[in-house]
Amino acid sequence: MTIPLLPPKTEPVVDNDRFMTINWLVFQDQLATGDLGKTWTPTFVGLTETGVATKTGVYYRISQKLVAFRIVITPATNTSATLGSTYCNNFPLTIRANGYATSCSGFTASQAGVTASDKRIYTATWSLITTPITITGIIEAN
Repeated sequence: MTIPLLPPKTEPVVDNDRFMTINWLVFQDQLATGDLGKTWTPTFVGLTETGVATKTGVYYRISQKLVAFRIVITPATNTSATLGSTYCNNFPLTIRANGYATSCSGFTASQAGVTASDKRIYTATWSLITTPITITGIIEAN
């Protein structure tokens, strides 16, 4: 979905009957609906897997420059990761600035980072986790 960069400039907000005009209706509807997200299959370097884990990713455009993302790693048996050496290296957009990433499973969470220089989403450290791990963050990307 494409959200207009700016609201209509040359059209009045309401017509003679006091109903919102079509361009303004479309603009408001797109603001309310938001970005429905795009999916991709993340690849990881340094992720230790017992069995083959399922990895799914989705990203949402918040604005022209800000993007929210979510990656879910569902282990076959268990997974382990190490901060600084486990990372996703195929985010589908160009990462323009460093950001944060939170890795969580159940009620535990740890922070890591997203680096623009090497275009990686780093994970926190976890060991032999048997439940799904969710990695979320907000970054500047286009």
